[in-house]
Amino acid sequence: MSAGTSLALAVVRVPRGAARPSRDQFRVALDADRRSLNQPPGDPRNELLVTGPFAVTIGDQSFDEYTVWER
Repeated sequence: MSAGTSLALAVVRVPRGAARPSRDQFRVALDADRRSLNQPPGDPRNELLVTGPFAVTIGDQSFDEYTVWER
């Protein structure tokens, strides 16, 4: 894995049609992933890369899903 590769990756779901999560919300999700992987905290100055929203349905609930990682 190259030195520039992020170790943290997070999927953030919000109710379909809700506002896009904020940078802080994405950062919280990445920090939680880092903790679960026993990784050191990320640098909050790193650029966040986000894909989405992607419409997903789980059971009878509809969400907009975003994937976030840092560079």
